[in-house]
This record gives sequence, structure tokens and C-alpha cells, in this order.
Amino acid sequence: MTAVFFNAYFPFKENSLLKAENAKMRKEMETQDKFSFQLEKVKVSVDSIGAPKQNDFFNEKLALSILADMYKQLPKDTLKNKNMYNNTIMTYKDLIDAKKQIKQLSGNQVLMDSLSSINTTLKAEYDKMKTDLAVCRQLYQAQ
Repeated sequence: MTAVFFNAYFPFKENSLLKAENAKMRKEMETQDKFSFQLEKVKVSVDSIGAPKQNDFFNEKLALSILADMYKQLPKDTLKNKNMYNNTIMTYKDLIDAKKQIKQLSGNQVLMDSLSSINTTLKAEYDKMKTDLAVCRQLYQAQ
């Protein structure tokens, strides 16, 4: 009787445990698929930052908005690789900040090039005036 009980009870118990584990894995895979899909949208927005004829401010805010939604939608209790998801989100945020800083520095480079050309012109005029002053001094001393 005991052998029949064990042979009949344990397979059902094992089956229910496997079903629970399978449901948990399905939920994890759905979360990964959703995360991957949203990450692809963020990638498109980030790649558009700095591209010609694109609104960088809009693309930056769109990417940050999607990242914030991704963070909010992550289940807090069931994920095994929570650090991986958080690190991925933070890495993309850092990438957005870096692209923003590169754009800012590129603008500064244009300004520096402009100021450098003005400086070269003014230096040439200064050297010319310095020469003229030296000639004037020689003429004054000769009198």
C-alpha cells in the first residue's frame, strides 16, 4: 500500500513543482523579451543623438523616458539577474550623458577654432603695428 502511495503521490507533486518552475521561467523570459525590445528602442534613440537633421533634445528625453519606464516595469522580487538589468539601464544613461557632453565639447571646439583664427589675425595686426611703431621711433630720433 505504501509503495502504491509513493508511486502515485510523488509524480503529481513533482509535476506541480515542475509546472510552478516552468511558469516562473516563462515569466522571466517574457520580462527579458520585453526588456530587450525596449532596449532596442533606446538604442535607436541614442544612435539618433548627434545625427544630422535630428532633434537631439527630443531623442535624449525619449531615451531617458524609456529607460525610466524600463526600470519601473522590472519586477522587484522575481528577477535572478536584477543587477544585470540595473547595470544595463545605468550604462545606457551614462552613454546618453557622454553623447551630450561630446556634443557640448564639439560646440566648444568650433568656438575655440573661431577664437584661434581671430587671435591669429589680431597677432598679425599687432606685429604690423609694432613694426610701424619702430619705424616711427627711428624717424623721431633722426630728427
